[in-house]
Amino acid sequence: MKKLTLLGTLAVAVAMLAAGDARAITKEEVMTLAKLGIPEPEIIKAIEKDQTAFDLKIQDILELKKAGVPDGVIKWMLESKNKYGAKAAGTGAGTGTGVAGAPSPAVVKPVEPPREKTPEEIRAEEQRQAEEARRLAEEQQKAEEARRKAYARGVMRRGLSLADEGRWVAAVETFQKFVTDGNFAPGTEEFYNSKYGQAKAMANAHLYQSAAKLLVEVLLEGPDRPFFKEAFLELRKLRKEIIYNPPDLEQLTKFSLTGYSQSFQDEFNYVLGEFFYDYGNYQRALKHFEAVSDDAPDKAKSLYLQGLVQVRYKMFKSAVESIQGAIMAADRNRGTDPAVEDLAHMALARVAYEAQNHDAAIFYYRKVPRDSVRAPVVFYEMAWTYLMKGDYSRALGAFHALHSPYFKRTFYPELWILEARVFADLCRYEQAKKALDRFDREVGVFMDSLKRFINAQKSPDEFYASFVASLNADRATQAMLPREISYPILSNVEFYNVYRTIRQIEKETAEIQKHQGKLGQFAAEMIVKLAVLRKDRVFECGVKVQQILKELDAGMGDAQVRQTEIEVDINAAAIEKMTEETRRMVGEAEGEETGPAKVRGGNPAIIGGDTMVWPFQGEYWGDEVPYYRSMLSSQCLTE
Repeated sequence: MKKLTLLGTLAVAVAMLAAGDARAITKEEVMTLAKLGIPEPEIIKAIEKDQTAFDLKIQDILELKKAGVPDGVIKWMLESKNKYGAKAAGTGAGTGTGVAGAPSPAVVKPVEPPREKTPEEIRAEEQRQAEEARRLAEEQQKAEEARRKAYARGVMRRGLSLADEGRWVAAVETFQKFVTDGNFAPGTEEFYNSKYGQAKAMANAHLYQSAAKLLVEVLLEGPDRPFFKEAFLELRKLRKEIIYNPPDLEQLTKFSLTGYSQSFQDEFNYVLGEFFYDYGNYQRALKHFEAVSDDAPDKAKSLYLQGLVQVRYKMFKSAVESIQGAIMAADRNRGTDPAVEDLAHMALARVAYEAQNHDAAIFYYRKVPRDSVRAPVVFYEMAWTYLMKGDYSRALGAFHALHSPYFKRTFYPELWILEARVFADLCRYEQAKKALDRFDREVGVFMDSLKRFINAQKSPDEFYASFVASLNADRATQAMLPREISYPILSNVEFYNVYRTIRQIEKETAEIQKHQGKLGQFAAEMIVKLAVLRKDRVFECGVKVQQILKELDAGMGDAQVRQTEIEVDINAAAIEKMTEETRRMVGEAEGEETGPAKVRGGNPAIIGGDTMVWPFQGEYWGDEVPYYRSMLSSQCLTE
């Protein structure tokens, strides 16, 4: 039976491979071939045989990977559009699924001006706007009606008034007493209204974690309940203050928002897209991101995250289009998060760098304002780009800027090594030695302390506790972490967000404990929930601290290896110089004509293109920091 099954399977596979004579092989057939265990080269031959040009979307790539299609086949399918594009245009080969695939270095392209709208398009747009205005009015009316009914007993009005006054304990007591005295069970309108009232009171008191849990419970009652929209908007506001991404949010996908305004549906889709993105479910995330309207304030963020997904799957051309679209959407739509443009420009710069298009990378890095919180990272990455481009003048200028007080809370172990490498390449060996000495004094000196700290911790919880103790200068800590080593952790966005959430949980726990006598069982339950949340977040934060420190330790070790390599180069150059001098001395003794070695000299540094000479080490002008560049020229011997 096994033999018959295997023979039947192979027969099917052979038939599919041969079918290329008559028609193009489809994406589904590629997946079937992979499941049948057909080797990668054979599948590629089938695609190559009739020159099928696939046009894959990110969802298709995820589907192919899930089906077990080898990466080599997927790569060939992505490149097929460039290889056999002409045929695809003429015959419609492939399955019509998606985005062009091969990485392209052409990341800077002009944006065409928008064409003028036709009268029909203008009328359609006016009708859409009128319909949106009608829906917004209906939502407002529905909300007012819900409040009127909720206020009928006076409880919601009284409780929310107390909340607005900052008396959250009295507000919660009011709602709790109302439910208890009325014996209202879960599912009743009174119980629902009371839960929303408690959530609102706690949100007003900045008890975000405690409020968020109640708001999710209100949301899961469905979009037909009176405070669905208010609860959603309140939850979104809280998620900007804390990390709150419970798996329960996935249940929101079962609801239909027909009847709600497009602007609310846009917000809803963006939040769900962000939720699935954070959980790594990129296929579902893209579905929601693509549903966000072009004129929505969240469109820029949607396109940016969509671009990051495409970068993850090496769809660089499509990623560039998405991220450029994010920048244009940010310009077009008021209310966009201002951080999006900075992040988008950095993403485009990194894609350009990967494509070895260094000029484009520098162009995008320079789009990030120098007063941005991301400026240190931008300067460091731009310095690397100049170095890889071979532009030593601007690379040294960027290094000079990174040594300034404006970046004193940064720690880049490789900085002095990179500088030494440039000096060595310019045959300025004394300056290279000085840079290596600075590495020893400002980086190497911390290596033992870092290793001791890492080795002293046995769990993520200990990494978190010891790191916080180091920040608080607790000398009782087993191994103190030097302040300079803490900068890469403190500047890490993921660490910052989780740490801020932990501090929020601790603040809420202390606040609720103060009123446990009045709130009784409600307070006890909230304290237990907060304790569980804190434990999870501390573990998560400790893992991040451990990861950053281990990467830092490895980076410092690599820098030390490069230090040794540069020292070897310097010593070899010194030997070569001695040999050359000996040869010259012998030549002079024998009466040969010799002259001084020719070297090229220059000014030490200038600001901008031709502004002024800036010869002082250790002095900086804040408004000129982005424009430093060195005029040191090579001292290597010429023929």
